[in-house]
Amino acid sequence: MGSVLTVNESQEAYFFKNGNLCDRFGPGRHVLSSNNLPILEKIINIPSGGDSTFKASIWFVSKLEKRNMLWGGGGLRIVDPYFQVPIKLSARGQYGIRIKDGGLLLLKFVGTQAIFTTEDILDQFRIDVLESVKVSISRYMKEKKININELGTEYKKLSNVIATELQHAFDEYGVELLNFNIEDINFDENDKGYQTVMEGIAEQAKLNKLGVNYVQQKQIDIAQTLAANQGAGTLMGAGIGLSVGQQVGDVFKQTLSQSAIAPNTQEESHPAYYVAVDGKTTGPFRWNRIKEMVISGDIVGSTYVYKVAGTAWVKAKDEPEIVQLLNSILPPPPPPPSE
Repeated sequence: MGSVLTVNESQEAYFFKNGNLCDRFGPGRHVLSSNNLPILEKIINIPSGGDSTFKASIWFVSKLEKRNMLWGGGGLRIVDPYFQVPIKLSARGQYGIRIKDGGLLLLKFVGTQAIFTTEDILDQFRIDVLESVKVSISRYMKEKKININELGTEYKKLSNVIATELQHAFDEYGVELLNFNIEDINFDENDKGYQTVMEGIAEQAKLNKLGVNYVQQKQIDIAQTLAANQGAGTLMGAGIGLSVGQQVGDVFKQTLSQSAIAPNTQEESHPAYYVAVDGKTTGPFRWNRIKEMVISGDIVGSTYVYKVAGTAWVKAKDEPEIVQLLNSILPPPPPPPSE
């Protein structure tokens, strides 16, 4: 009793007795007594003289902002949301913090251990930072539908997402996150997961360039397999195609119905085409089917078509092979003579 406690500006002092937080003191000069620390009367047996000597602890907490704190780690694993393949990465950057509630911070640590250092606190923060980074990157890629090649242009937005996630973790310590920045995200090029995803991205980019999606590419693969076989060999090829997977079954049946099973010389000399019907892609159709569609009027000069392995949609009248077919089709029978 009667001890003097001096707290500097930008500091707070916290009085602990036997691991219990008794009171908090702001900047200034404080004389410890039962007047400004009433809890002393409850936890200390005060002699008749009013003075007592006992063991207690005062913890000083700085309220200054601490910036340019480095974070980083390697060997992190996320799951690519598109290909569902785990990828190994490393990331680094900076962040800044300020202690908002020193009492909550101290209770988080003092309540469990008698001695701790600034490094102990920063080690705990490092774990929380890396966990938030890993979770946020996976979630961001999934929600925004972006791949690992596009992450480099998303650092600022991704930093904001991670900062929001990280603040929830820091709230448990009474700490305010002032800023969070990503400086770099690197992927291990020797990682099999990374190589698998990159191959998938390259294949998808190729199909997009051709205007073909994955299912349509499978249609083409099956059609080419059938075209390479004749007679009994064709039926065997059809069996192989069906074994690719039940999900391709309907597409496979459609391909068979739209294509002649046994190819002839004329079929092989002409390309296959996709045909736009009511704004949707149908096909690919082989040449005999294209002829039938021209005769039935399903393909006219203004119908958009896309040659397999071509580069763009064009009107049928602008496709050299189809325009010849359009010009060669006989007109419908004339109307009956009037009586």
